[in-house]
Amino acid sequence: MTTQHELLDAAIKQVGNRYVATMLVAKRIRQLLHGAPPYVERAEGESPFSVAMREIAEGRVIVDDVVPADKLGDATAAKAASPEEPTQA
Repeated sequence: MTTQHELLDAAIKQVGNRYVATMLVAKRIRQLLHGAPPYVERAEGESPFSVAMREIAEGRVIVDDVVPADKLGDATAAKAASPEEPTQA
C-alpha cells in the first residue's frame, strides 16, 4: 500500500506546484463528499483524502489552467468527466 506522503508527492509532481496540488486535493475531496463518483477504484474504508490524491497522482483529475495567486478566489469548480477521461479543474 502507498503511504499518504508518497501519494501527495506524486500528486505534486503531476500538478507541478505544491500549492495548486493542495487546492486541487481539497476541491476534489469536497466533490467526493458531496456525492461525486470516484475515478479510481475505492478500497473499503478508504478516505476521500486518499481517493482524491490517488486520482490526481494517476492523472485522472488534472488542472485545466493554473490560476494566478491573486485570482484564486475566482477559480471555477472542477468539470465532471467520464471515468475514462481525466477531470479538469
